[in-house]
Amino acid sequence: MSEEEIEDIVKDFEIQVGEIYLGNKEKIKGVINRAKESASNYISLEDFKRKLHINFLKESLLLIKNEQLNHGDFLLEELKKKEFWNPLAKLILFKRIEELRKCKVLRKGKKYDVSGLKATFIGKYIMNRLNFERRTVLTKDEYLKITNVIKKLNYDLPVVIQPTTTERFFKN
Repeated sequence: MSEEEIEDIVKDFEIQVGEIYLGNKEKIKGVINRAKESASNYISLEDFKRKLHINFLKESLLLIKNEQLNHGDFLLEELKKKEFWNPLAKLILFKRIEELRKCKVLRKGKKYDVSGLKATFIGKYIMNRLNFERRTVLTKDEYLKITNVIKKLNYDLPVVIQPTTTERFFKN
């Protein structure tokens, strides 16, 4: 068990992480180095590899929970492909849905301002898929297309109604 073999394992692991993470490479390299240091008491190369993976997973989960690593920097589809990454994939999906739940849509008259939705990861993804990526104000029919997609996630968007000038005038 030479230092060279350990470095090869770490380099292979960095390549694996590079396939699922698009964010700040230096930040994630620091997480890998701390996981490597935590795995210093090992019996065999397989034991080191297992400890490296577990320590990386623990720290990255903690950093995502505390929002020190951005969940949007991870490729969820790639995470789902390997069983090892399942806890990370579940947390990232949870964080993305939580972000979606915090957004609000502003209704003014017959128009819907979806800029809050567009600021979320899932909202941006849905808007791009429906070819609304360049717009923040939608008609009712366009807005219904978005809500139909979001209802598949078992969630309804909160709508804040802002009265128009005419509505305010007639209300008084």
